Amino acid sequence: MITSMHTNGGPAASVAPPVSQQREARSGPLVPTRLLVVDDHPAVRTGLRELLADVADFQVVDAVATAEAAVLVAEREPIDVAVVDYQLNGRNGLWLSRKLKRLAQPPAVLIYSAYTDGVLAAAAVAAEADAIVSKGKLGIELCDAIRTVASGHRDLPAVPPRLAEILRRRLDHEQQAIFGMLLAGIRPLEIAATLGLSSAGLESRLWEMLRRLETLPATGSR
Repeated sequence: MITSMHTNGGPAASVAPPVSQQREARSGPLVPTRLLVVDDHPAVRTGLRELLADVADFQVVDAVATAEAAVLVAEREPIDVAVVDYQLNGRNGLWLSRKLKRLAQPPAVLIYSAYTDGVLAAAAVAAEADAIVSKGKLGIELCDAIRTVASGHRDLPAVPPRLAEILRRRLDHEQQAIFGMLLAGIRPLEIAATLGLSSAGLESRLWEMLRRLETLPATGSR
């Protein structure tokens, strides 16, 4: 069953993954969090890179313009958190999130978007993103969100009740089960085993869910 979600309490307080599934903390206060910035707007990309590079506990590994370039960087460089614009030219930030989460050492993914409505929050669950931060937020709030996801926690906006009802109608029973388990922080391999699906079968269903969720009507909560 699909319920409203939020990581700061509310009906789905179990959004954060279980302790056993949380990202392993990197030891030592002087070890910086390795960041990948992905934004197709040159000025925004440069501004983000400069903002984050000035933070003592961050290291910006690279800043790129496309989802494809980001995947190549993450395949060859260890990344802790990817800060990803949702509306990229070509493949969007949610496509990139799903690709990054299939790497051998997947980073946390923070979607950095001009819009943070419930539809994006729902789609972010299917994309396995860890947080959404509005571009209207202050830089210190973005930095706090990066630290949150780097520590293995999630911070996704709430899905409004009206949208939750739309989800129930749009997704079939199996997809609702998958959505609920993702929301609870259960890993895809465990989801596949629980539902008797192959890894390829689950991947196919997740891509279909993401396509359906991204075409949901706007909720007006932006």
